[in-house]
Amino acid sequence: MNKIVQSHGIPFTYHWVSTFGTDSLDFIDEASGYIIFGSDSNVSDRLPWQIDLSKRMKAKIEAGIPVLGICFGHQLMADAYGATIDLVKPDNRCFEGTRKQKVLTDHLGFKTNEELEIFITHHYEVKNLPQEFIHLSTSSDCFYDGLAHKTKPFFSFQGHPEASRHFVENHIESKLPEEQVLSGLSGGNRVISNFIELVRLTSV
Repeated sequence: MNKIVQSHGIPFTYHWVSTFGTDSLDFIDEASGYIIFGSDSNVSDRLPWQIDLSKRMKAKIEAGIPVLGICFGHQLMADAYGATIDLVKPDNRCFEGTRKQKVLTDHLGFKTNEELEIFITHHYEVKNLPQEFIHLSTSSDCFYDGLAHKTKPFFSFQGHPEASRHFVENHIESKLPEEQVLSGLSGGNRVISNFIELVRLTSV
């Protein structure tokens, strides 16, 4: 969150819905766009705040308001549109570090064959493509690494494009080479910049 504000200089509000619920979303003016971040919980938990957030964000998407899903947010919205979410590996292996992925189609500012390296830390993944979605990007470790809605201003990634150096130091156990960190920061900035441009274009 701090990285986004510092890098792009645009106003954000942060709502810690997993702790305080979604009511705070009712007390702000309509936002130009929404980002659903990661969570320590799983979509399969079906917690009240998850169910409410899913309904709220799907309504925003259907209304044409840009939404970006990150990690849990990627899974939450895929689930909302009918996808199955499950462990990447039966042994509950945690995938962490960075991961290179290839963009599969020209869509929402991304270009076919464009490569992105993004920070990752997750156990779960999207297992199938929702009917109204496009398979945006893929990698050797995660087939549905990136998704997008066919006609609405929504895209999502399993990785953490918002990740800062603080995130890397506190959420990724292995020590990453500086070159890998810089590549992860660059790939993440590409994703966030694309979303901000989508919000700008949609708001015009």
